[in-house]
Amino acid sequence: MQNKTNLLLFFTLVIFVLRPVPVMATPEAQTFVTEKVAMVLNTLSDPALNSTQKTTQFHQQIQQVADISVIARFVLGAYAAKASVQELDTFTNAFRSYALSIYQTELGQYGREVLQVHRSLDRHPGDCVVITTLSGGSITKPQNVKWRVLTIKGQPRVVDIEVSGVWISQNQRSDITSLIKRNGGDIDAASQALKERTR
Repeated sequence: MQNKTNLLLFFTLVIFVLRPVPVMATPEAQTFVTEKVAMVLNTLSDPALNSTQKTTQFHQQIQQVADISVIARFVLGAYAAKASVQELDTFTNAFRSYALSIYQTELGQYGREVLQVHRSLDRHPGDCVVITTLSGGSITKPQNVKWRVLTIKGQPRVVDIEVSGVWISQNQRSDITSLIKRNGGDIDAASQALKERTR
C-alpha cells in the first residue's frame, strides 16, 4: 500500500533536497497542483474512455504536470554531466517510457481521492513547496504530501514529491546511480534496465 501510494503521489520526481524557508508562496502553485492532480486522476478513472483514449490523454496531461527531462537529468546525478548528448537522449526516452507506464498502471486504480491544499512555502522565486493532504477513495488514512513546484520556461511543473518524509526522486536517483556504478559508469546500462522494466 505504501509503494502504491508513493507512485500515486509521484508524477514525476527532482531537483534539490527540500529546505523550505518560512515565506508564504503565491497562490499560482497551489492552484496548479490542485487542478492538475484532479485532471489526471479524473482521466484515469473515467469510465467513458477506453484504454487507448486514457493512455493518449494521460501522456498528454502528464507532460503538463511534470518536466520529465529535468527529472531524468536529476536521477542521473553526477553522471548527467558526463553523459554525451546521445546517452542523455537515450536515457531520457527510456526513463519517460518507464515512468509513464508505471504511473498509468498504478494511478488507474484511483480517482475518488480528495486533495486538500493547506499552504505553500517559497524557497526562492519560482521555486516553492505546496503542502497538501490526500484522503478518501482507496486511501484508508489521510496522507500528508508535499509537492515541489518549479517555474520552468515560464510554466509551473511538479518536480518532486515528499510522502511520509521521503522525497521520491531521491530514491530513484539512488537506484539509478547505483546501477550505473555497478556497470562501471555505463549510462546505457541504466537505459537498458529501464527499457526492460517497461516491457
